Amino acid sequence: MVSGTETKRDLAIGFLILIAVSSVLVSRVAATNGGLNLPSGLVSIEVSNGTATYFNIALSNVPSGYDVMNETYPGWCIDRTTEMTRNVTFEVALYSSLSPPGNLSSVRWDMVNYILNHKQGNAEDVQQAMWYFVNMVGNYTDLTPVAQAIVNDTLANGTGFTPTLGQKVAVICFPIVLFPGSYPVQASIIELSNPIIPEFPTATLPILFALATLSAAIIHKRNLTRRQTQQTTQHQNT
Repeated sequence: MVSGTETKRDLAIGFLILIAVSSVLVSRVAATNGGLNLPSGLVSIEVSNGTATYFNIALSNVPSGYDVMNETYPGWCIDRTTEMTRNVTFEVALYSSLSPPGNLSSVRWDMVNYILNHKQGNAEDVQQAMWYFVNMVGNYTDLTPVAQAIVNDTLANGTGFTPTLGQKVAVICFPIVLFPGSYPVQASIIELSNPIIPEFPTATLPILFALATLSAAIIHKRNLTRRQTQQTTQHQNT
């Protein structure tokens, strides 16, 4: 018979193995895209004028199983140097603002994400405040009074801000290289409701479930082998 001490020991070993492996998986996923599970290939977007936000950005050609889907998201402009063509489909690469590409790594994404989660005024006010932190030709200064209030609040409280579970996180829609004569397109962002518990990005959850199942199976097999050995020993002793 398997003792309670042995069972507890097996469970403890299985739990430690699961934690060790899952921590490695979590670190790898979190490092690649800030914990978000985004497509590695190109997806399509179509931009139209927004009301509650500066843009409406419709995503398409998004494979299943990711944190973004083929639907329309609230969007914002992050490059005033280029006019965004409306109602035309473009291909973009998606990046988490929590792990931006090198050419956008200098943008204060902590401030942008703070603004997305602490909006005031209308869409124009929010967009102007965002331009203050992301404008590629220097800080945007032609601010409405409400936009200035957003900037002041963000300067006071936004440094180091990281969206938590359920808060808004900016996903960067970065255009591919366009051929001469094609429509102008700029980098933009969409708002995504953050699905990530910081310790466990969603991409790792199926793997963790499989590991938990495997650990349980190993423990069960060990206990079964131990019982069979004990039964054989008892039979030989009788």
